[in-house]
Amino acid sequence: MMKKADTIILALSDSPSQAYQSFETHLGNQEFTVIRSNKKPLTLETRHKKFDPTILKVFGSYAMKVNATIKDSTLHITGTLASGTQVENAGGKKSPVKDGWNKLVQLAKEFSHQQIYYSRN
Repeated sequence: MMKKADTIILALSDSPSQAYQSFETHLGNQEFTVIRSNKKPLTLETRHKKFDPTILKVFGSYAMKVNATIKDSTLHITGTLASGTQVENAGGKKSPVKDGWNKLVQLAKEFSHQQIYYSRN
C-alpha cells in the first residue's frame, strides 16, 4: 500500500449507475448516513460518523465522513475528519488520521470490486 495515500480507487465491474446505487447501500449498511448525492457527476457524501477512542480506549475519538466519486469504471473514495483533516496512510498507528484510513480501506475492501489501487491527490 502506498505511503501517504489519501484516495482509494476501486476498479468496478458494474455499470457506473449500478455501482453508485450499490455503494450508497453499502455506506448505509456500514452506518454512514448519505447527506449529499448527485447523479451528475456521480458523487456521494456522508455525515460524519463518530468512532470510539483509539488510544487506551480513552483518547483519540474522532468523527469521519466519506466522499465517493464514480469516474468511468472506477470508484474514488476519500475520508475527512471533523477537523477538516484528510485521512491518509500516515501517522501513528492509533492516530485518528491512520485509524480513519484503516477504516476507509476496510470499507472499500468489503465492497464488490475487481482491483484496488491507492493514490495521493
